[in-house]
Amino acid sequence: MAQYGLDYRGKHITVLDSIHSDKGGIACAVHIGEDIYPHIKGAPFANVGAAQAAGAAFARALIDAMLDGDAVEHQGYFIRASSHEQRDGSWVGGYQLHRNDNPVPFRRATCAEFRGNSSSEAEEHAITVAREVVDADVAAGKL
Repeated sequence: MAQYGLDYRGKHITVLDSIHSDKGGIACAVHIGEDIYPHIKGAPFANVGAAQAAGAAFARALIDAMLDGDAVEHQGYFIRASSHEQRDGSWVGGYQLHRNDNPVPFRRATCAEFRGNSSSEAEEHAITVAREVVDADVAAGKL
């Protein structure tokens, strides 16, 4: 078992790797303080370096989401919501899905069917829709 540790934005991250002979690769669990995140996307990994890099990237993205409040983690993916005011004064939300700390989203969508009275209401709706989409794609084996 290999261990990789670092400090990021005042939080200590530890990435623990373990060999999964039944799955044919390396898995990792991320510890941020006392919290443990065992299901890192991409597992099993081909080598220890890849597992450690993915674990550290996940931890940095999660810490950024917690401290900045601009993203929500759901099933190992990160949801960033936004909203835009319409001409009639209503708000339409949208979301972007990210893997780990990759700034480039792999999916973007607008939730135009819902018009909120405020930006926060539209963004909350977009996050709810994004969670449902991620759940459906994970269940279907697409993610």
